[in-house]
Amino acid sequence: MAHQRHPSFPPTWPRFPPAILAVLAVSLALFYTASLLLPHSPSSNSTNHRRPPPPPCGGAATDLAAGRWARDPLRPARSLYDGTCSFHRNAWNCLRNGREGIESINSWAWYPDRCGGEAIPRIDPEAFLSFMRGRRIGFVGDSLNENFLVAFLCALRSADGGARKWKRKGAWRGGYFPKFDVTVAYHRAVLLAKYTWQPAEHSTNQDKKGVKGIYRVDVDAPAADWVNITKFYDVLMFNTGHWVKELTHHQFVRWGPDKFPTETPLVFYRGGEPIDPPLGIFDGLKVVLQSMISYIEKEVPKKTIKFWRTQSPRHFHGGDWDRNGSCLFSEPLRKNEE
Repeated sequence: MAHQRHPSFPPTWPRFPPAILAVLAVSLALFYTASLLLPHSPSSNSTNHRRPPPPPCGGAATDLAAGRWARDPLRPARSLYDGTCSFHRNAWNCLRNGREGIESINSWAWYPDRCGGEAIPRIDPEAFLSFMRGRRIGFVGDSLNENFLVAFLCALRSADGGARKWKRKGAWRGGYFPKFDVTVAYHRAVLLAKYTWQPAEHSTNQDKKGVKGIYRVDVDAPAADWVNITKFYDVLMFNTGHWVKELTHHQFVRWGPDKFPTETPLVFYRGGEPIDPPLGIFDGLKVVLQSMISYIEKEVPKKTIKFWRTQSPRHFHGGDWDRNGSCLFSEPLRKNEE
């Protein structure tokens, strides 16, 4: 019999999860939809058209957005992996580096509105890998996908002690789980679209004072980092967007001034020509998203399960990530908090 949970919810519900907890919700979505890849046995009574049962808690699309964070008294305080996971970058290894509040973070769970007070169950790495046996999962995008991948690989590693690093097919990083013949890898393509550096003497912005050159973004051309790998994977997860930062409700600037400062701006091209009138960073992002989604729908095999990962809230306090900001919060972000 399943244990009944009776959590004491706080009076004001947290609505947006911190980025470090996103691995749980996305993992469950992958876990459920992976079953679509498996062959289904025909019904013993072909005339019996019963309505399929509802997906388990965490399996419906609405479960990832409509709900609240609360502490789960039945959730163990320890992680699925420890600081020895070989898939981690040393700088990102929160467990090894002594990140404050890990035990508290691990006690939070996501309670979808649809689930009647039940929390999404913790991912079962062995069950997930069994579902995905013989299949390949690919991530394409910026560092948000890479961050997720590292946590995902470390969680899955707990079910296969023989897991090893995997970097073929042009992957930036990845892992192979021989016990289940499952491959999980990440292809770094921060803008998804192709972008190249052009020095000032070859750029359309050479008349602008202080411009050293441009990053030409071909909105209708996928980046070479992933354009030739889509038929290799059974599941693909795409993301981009953390190359913009919102200052006010309608004002956007370049994210990461070390990447795209004013002296080396992004200039958007279509059909080999600069888009006229020139696009700002936010409008350029929208055009890139529309173009890449259209390309994915047309060129990626229909049998491939596709996900699009949305943005996570920014959670730095007292400065940005490279300006002495910290993210040592003890509670999830609430509505209208950043």
